[in-house]
Amino acid sequence: MSMLISGLNSYLGRRAASNLASEDCQVYGLIRDAKLFELTGFEPVTATLLPVDLLRKEHSYTDCAVANLDVGICFAPTSSLEDQVSLQVELTRLKNFITLLRTNRCNRVVYFARLVDQNYIRYIEQLFTDYEINYTIVISNISLGKHSLADRYFRQLLNEKYVWYDKAMANVEFRPIAALDVLRWIRTIDWQKDFINQILELGGIQKMSVRELFRLYKSINKVSNVGIAVPHFIYSIFFQSRRKLHQEDHLEIKRMFRYEYPLDNSAWAKRVSFSFTPIEEVILNDQ
Repeated sequence: MSMLISGLNSYLGRRAASNLASEDCQVYGLIRDAKLFELTGFEPVTATLLPVDLLRKEHSYTDCAVANLDVGICFAPTSSLEDQVSLQVELTRLKNFITLLRTNRCNRVVYFARLVDQNYIRYIEQLFTDYEINYTIVISNISLGKHSLADRYFRQLLNEKYVWYDKAMANVEFRPIAALDVLRWIRTIDWQKDFINQILELGGIQKMSVRELFRLYKSINKVSNVGIAVPHFIYSIFFQSRRKLHQEDHLEIKRMFRYEYPLDNSAWAKRVSFSFTPIEEVILNDQ
């Protein structure tokens, strides 16, 4: 199978550039500055990088040729789609990605979205419908793995003697999934035949709350700090600013957790056999 991926600056996109390719899966990745991308990465790139900017559409875009392309994989951006400007930029990126796929005789696209962006999925689905391209939209729970925002957040909390936390956020339940499992799952599906013009949900095997996930981090790393629950408004005023995580990242992880809930794999699990990596192994090994 041959894949062309867009959205390499997202977390899943960056992991895909290093881990999606295999003996049976040839991967090409679109990125504006390939050298900078490799220099700023945290693991070796295995995809073939193509210096293409989907927004500027320069010569590298018009000259981009990939033989025997089977599917385009597009990962949602890390930026929010809440404002109209960001949404229009994303729709423009997708329009140009579809055009590039069609130029290379490919009429199949798979879009990976986050739960935090689910209110805007209808615009993306409408775009795919208007362009008459065979699509699948995959909405996934938060991905865990080295350098993921969630992993960095929990590991930073391990260093604090007293962990003051937002009680409402701590009780949020979801199904965290290993980033590398998402990539294995992509390779498992026959995208030429399966789930055409459908929206799928993708979550891990274990349902847990944010609090339970942090306790798992503590147990694996043998940390016994003290957690203290406080109401949301007190946490926002007094304790949020004490986090060593970059303020923008801290706001983003809070926003992501606020929209999370346990996703349902049943729509695809009836047709595809797939085994998930236990979250304990992800925390322990993918770092």
